[in-house]
Amino acid sequence: MKYRVTLKPLEPFLFGGENTFGALGDKENGTYLVQSRHFPQQSAVLGMLKKEIMTQAGVLTRKIRGEWVDKANKEKAKELVGSEKFDIFATQEQNFGVIHNLSALFLIKEGDAYIKKVDSDTYPYKDGLLQDYNPKKDIYDNFVSTKGNQKLTTSDIFQAVEQTGNKKNGGDNSLFKKTAYLLKDGFMFAFDLDVDFDLQSSIVTLGADRSKFLMEVEVSNDTLEYSDKNGYLTLLSDAYITLTDIEKHCEFAITSEISFQTLQNKKHATKHNKFEKSKKVNLYEKGSVFINPSQDLLQNLNNKNCQKIGLNRYSYKQGEK
Repeated sequence: MKYRVTLKPLEPFLFGGENTFGALGDKENGTYLVQSRHFPQQSAVLGMLKKEIMTQAGVLTRKIRGEWVDKANKEKAKELVGSEKFDIFATQEQNFGVIHNLSALFLIKEGDAYIKKVDSDTYPYKDGLLQDYNPKKDIYDNFVSTKGNQKLTTSDIFQAVEQTGNKKNGGDNSLFKKTAYLLKDGFMFAFDLDVDFDLQSSIVTLGADRSKFLMEVEVSNDTLEYSDKNGYLTLLSDAYITLTDIEKHCEFAITSEISFQTLQNKKHATKHNKFEKSKKVNLYEKGSVFINPSQDLLQNLNNKNCQKIGLNRYSYKQGEK
């Protein structure tokens, strides 16, 4: 079954990034600072889906002391969501049970989709340069409608929610500050999903603070469609590109990078959870643009394992201008 899934924040959300809570002084009494990213990692969306599918199928036990799959339900859970976590380094396509494919996360308002994209229209590329480029303006602070020419900035869509407080039992130097976000003016997150499961609308949690979202599910064959008027390759999602000499694989590129890590170990209901993270890699951030990409770059982007969970998605029609 193919669905379009929307996620409406019911409270401020905090999506993990480079700046997570950690001491800036001594280990016990440091000042803590954290700022949410605007989008969650695609692997986090996958994890939310796996949890919700198991919950709706009745195989996930949920009590005050934790969540787990009972021994009698383990085979059923494996059939539903597979037995492995997403591994960005996997060389073979992973199996996530009934979840076949999910798109990159995007924004939607009144049926119109918006994507993050470098503002290459205001500063067109010519003769190896961006014409009239103003370095004082953030060329990355740009969202475009896929149906029209409307352009928005981060402040048009995201509302910062700041909170300060004291770390419990932290002593005199235990202040923390975090910046979470809400979506403005009817915006919601959205993604397209192909899954062999009768998924129902629900309340789900996502992010470092387990923020609540209204997840609404509608049967749909819609897909995220975007075509750059200049014929540039545009990343619709963050992308894992292993080429180290990217400048040799395109005529010009306007890119940003974002770090990526996942938790490797399992949660326990009765044991202390000491989480270990995977090796950190840098992804090319959604909205990055590549002009005249090489076949090697296109082949590198076409990573089936990454694309299966919504990474490495891009828009490009070779030869189109």
